[in-house]
Amino acid sequence: MDTLDARLRGLGAITVDPRLGAIGGAVMDGLAALRERQASRKQLVLSGVFALGIGLTASMAPGADARAAPAGDGLTGAPALAPSQLLDY
Repeated sequence: MDTLDARLRGLGAITVDPRLGAIGGAVMDGLAALRERQASRKQLVLSGVFALGIGLTASMAPGADARAAPAGDGLTGAPALAPSQLLDY
């Protein structure tokens, strides 16, 4: 028991490095940065899954049949979507 007490007294006499007082702030800053990275990664994964779900749903929905626009009116022969025809309306 005497040797244990002597060793503990010897440990108590050791001086502590003064830089250890500042390590708490660095550890807390590191933990905050880690939480931010995890939160942004989680948001990125969530938005990716959301986008994939929307894309999958949209691709499974039946689409409307495509139809060509009318060639033009019978009198002038201008296409129906020509600027001059659109301004007439």
